[in-house]
Amino acid sequence: VSAADRTDKLVDKITVLALAVVTAAALVVSDLSFVLSFAGATLGNALIYVMPALMFRSMIKKLGDDATAAQKAEVGFAMLSCLLGIIMGGLGAYMSVKSLVE
Repeated sequence: VSAADRTDKLVDKITVLALAVVTAAALVVSDLSFVLSFAGATLGNALIYVMPALMFRSMIKKLGDDATAAQKAEVGFAMLSCLLGIIMGGLGAYMSVKSLVE
């Protein structure tokens, strides 16, 4: 949401929606280990693999022509790291949901 469209009313609606989702989940989930394993799988991988790669790519993009050829080539490796992080996060989330069903 752009800064111009970000009104207090919209932020309040998003906050209430987020709290409602969390409250509904708390009413349904009786075992907190699922929540912890799911959050660890998704957020942990995002923090370690995905976000740094995206930040690096953005930094090199902002450098434009000032970026060296080696830095531009390293973006490909960073995106590979990002992709692997997404795959590992997906597998971890799948295993968390699978353990909940069993």
